[in-house]
Amino acid sequence: MISYQSIEINEKKSYGQLLDSCCISDKHIDSMVVDFLGKYLGDLISKVIIEWPYYDQDYLSIYYIHYSKKFKNYPKYCYRLHFISRRGEYCGCTVLRPIIIGKKMGKTYIKPELLLKERAYLVRGEYNVHIDGMEELVDAFPWMMQDTDITTCAHIAVWSVLRYYGNRFVNYSCPTLGEIVENVHEEWGRKTPSVGLTPIQVSEILSRYGFYPIIRGGNKNKTDLLLEETFAYIESGIPIIAMCESKQHAFSVIGHGEIKKDILDNDEYVNKIREPETNIILHSKLINSIYVMDDNCFPYRRVDKYIDSESDVPYSMYEISYVVVPLYARMQLEYHEVYNRFIGLVKYGGMKWEGTRIVRIYLTSSDLLKNYAKSQGNMSSILKNIIIHLNMSKYVWCIDTSDVEEYKEGKVSGKVIIDATAGTKDGEPWLLMHDKGEVRFYDVLKDTNEIIKNINIEPYAEYAHNLDCIEVYNKEEMR
Repeated sequence: MISYQSIEINEKKSYGQLLDSCCISDKHIDSMVVDFLGKYLGDLISKVIIEWPYYDQDYLSIYYIHYSKKFKNYPKYCYRLHFISRRGEYCGCTVLRPIIIGKKMGKTYIKPELLLKERAYLVRGEYNVHIDGMEELVDAFPWMMQDTDITTCAHIAVWSVLRYYGNRFVNYSCPTLGEIVENVHEEWGRKTPSVGLTPIQVSEILSRYGFYPIIRGGNKNKTDLLLEETFAYIESGIPIIAMCESKQHAFSVIGHGEIKKDILDNDEYVNKIREPETNIILHSKLINSIYVMDDNCFPYRRVDKYIDSESDVPYSMYEISYVVVPLYARMQLEYHEVYNRFIGLVKYGGMKWEGTRIVRIYLTSSDLLKNYAKSQGNMSSILKNIIIHLNMSKYVWCIDTSDVEEYKEGKVSGKVIIDATAGTKDGEPWLLMHDKGEVRFYDVLKDTNEIIKNINIEPYAEYAHNLDCIEVYNKEEMR
């Protein structure tokens, strides 16, 4: 019979009851679990519900290919902890596995609002959790610790990304950890014990699950360009797998931190980050942090451009050596090709503006883009009608431009839409472009470019459907 037992949480020390009580086997819990929960959830949680036994699909998948072959006995069952906030909200759960000390936390879904210290923009999905005959929903991103023997940090990063896609999109599956391990290419040596994965191996695994991944990086002199490209894919709502050669470590990148719009009031700094030929400032230049799911740290850790002594994460953004981006088959045109074409367009007068322009580049689906346009009450009716009825590829690149004041207000006054299926040598991938007085678009049925001139396009709200803006809970109100 499945049992549920509750422990009341009044202070951080209350989590010690999980370790001291006889309700959880000492094979499944250790002081690291208690310390993590006390440090990060603390007194924001009012109750922990202990579920036993819980047969976790991911743990069982590595149990049968690894732990069942051990001389020592490893149980097949797990515990699962459910977290209830002081508001009475269901906040998520974590699985406790009977493996080595310091690595016992398995599949975990926790609401990021509990763990953030400032506003963040994250990729996340909705996960179903069944508890005592009830179904609860958690908006989260998957996380777990590696076990160090059969799975490494890269396996976990791949698992978290695939679990996100498989849960959110019907055309992707949710492979278990064991299936991911088995899909490592055999020519790289035995699969267990694992010595880690290379970017090529990570890419091969993603390919086996229906992605068309790209690998970027490997040049220490071009880290700034790598980060610009990384931010573009993050802005596209695509979680990526990052690797630090210096730390021999991998993790998934799922979002970014606050946008420092006040930087635009500093003329000296603006001059440093602005492209001198085009007067462009990339949106990514105003963001100094990313958010990662790192198997060595608790979920939703912030990583800054430079190492912060107070950070839980022992690396910086500038230590990222490679990123592996899991693209859909129809996302063929890559970021650097889009950027170079746009810069060429600007230099040759294809877009007309004055002064500094802030530019944000991202991928999205044409369906979401059309729905967004339809909902914009302040968008020019002419522009709205064109976007809604324009034939587009399934996925498109968008380049939004704003002057400084518009950007501070979250508004856009120029946009370029690019066919994501365009070839790398296609010099005219444009589907639509507009500035404040002119709209040009490509009619695929007529195979002609149309131009509407002398119109007045007022700034309209920026597109914000790829990432969730997560506001921090008011900790004092919850206590």
